Amino acid sequence: MGCSSLVKKPKVSDPVQATEQEARIIAKIRELGLQFEGVGSNAELELIHQTFLSLHEIDHNRRNIWLQALHNDILAPLYFSKLEHFKYSPSNPFVPNDGLLQQLRSKDFDTIIKPKEELRECLLHIFYEHIKTFDVDVVKMQRFIVAICENYQDNPFHNFFHAFSVCQMIFTLSEKNSKFEKFLLPMENFALFLSGLGHDLNHPGVTNVFMINSRHPLAVRYNDISVLENHHAATLIKFLELPGCDILTSMSHADQTHMRKIIIPTVLATDMAKHNFVMEHFISCMREFNIENGEHRQSFLDIVLHACDVGNPVLKFELATVWSLRIIQEFNEQVWKEEQNAIPVSEFMRIGSDINKIKRNQIGFIDMFIHPLWMLLGNHIEGIQDYLESIEDNRRGWEKIENL
Repeated sequence: MGCSSLVKKPKVSDPVQATEQEARIIAKIRELGLQFEGVGSNAELELIHQTFLSLHEIDHNRRNIWLQALHNDILAPLYFSKLEHFKYSPSNPFVPNDGLLQQLRSKDFDTIIKPKEELRECLLHIFYEHIKTFDVDVVKMQRFIVAICENYQDNPFHNFFHAFSVCQMIFTLSEKNSKFEKFLLPMENFALFLSGLGHDLNHPGVTNVFMINSRHPLAVRYNDISVLENHHAATLIKFLELPGCDILTSMSHADQTHMRKIIIPTVLATDMAKHNFVMEHFISCMREFNIENGEHRQSFLDIVLHACDVGNPVLKFELATVWSLRIIQEFNEQVWKEEQNAIPVSEFMRIGSDINKIKRNQIGFIDMFIHPLWMLLGNHIEGIQDYLESIEDNRRGWEKIENL
């Protein structure tokens, strides 16, 4: 059975008693649903009440309506596939394409132009060695990838394409450095890839500051501490435990626990508020790095994911510029949301379309964060001279650009 096997549909004669929170959610959806023809029937509300919905049984527009309705309470529901039949199975095993693998080893793999279905196929290639090493069920892996894909919201920047790009960048670095065998155990390398893919799961397209200032329920839940990163990590762990998506079941209970203990702090390290700590801790650990020391290995995990998360300036200028404009679009949208909600405005994010402001923003980001971060990483891993050259090329490119 797939992930939906957990869901037990109630009998008509034996309705499920909604909790107070569930009743509020259903009331909100019913209220919103009245604005849209065909939404708000008892059958649909019962499906929503059960929370777990098949992404293949609802159209995109209706999904967005439900996301909007649920946003203030739980940010978004968990969507996952209950399909049993995928392209690959024990009778039709997955065999990677060497040509595609070679393309995926390029730092300038053009993620944005690819359809999601093609990127999901690419992820099977990226995870192929882990699938073999840890005897991962290929059907579960496909279902897990679909679930991750569908639980990224359609933000300009923090979306599935960004998640794929980060995971693919980790892959390129890992391939250049013998799968990080000098720094990580094989299981931890697998955890790094999973962290990269799920590090922004269900991102709402705003910052932690927005979540805190708007008193979003997630900010209350996580005590204003790394609000979004805690949510991303918790959502990723949730998927790894869902029957049908539980790709770690071939591991022992102890190893699964170890994976969880690695993934959570690695995702939490992507909080930009921790940038200085991540760098300083890495510098400290690398003075006398010992692969037998778990703290040292965790520091390596943290800095690699952090560097790849903010790594679009290591791409060639044509690609890096697109990603830069996408994050600026999110910044501009957040400023508008802050004004609409009468909460403190993040003035540093008020960039607009002024080319001079955009240039200053991007050059400042490269100088303050990206160049020092990647220079530090380049002191300890091999094969990234072209990454550093691209950072410098991009800085010069922003200085020269006159219009967009």
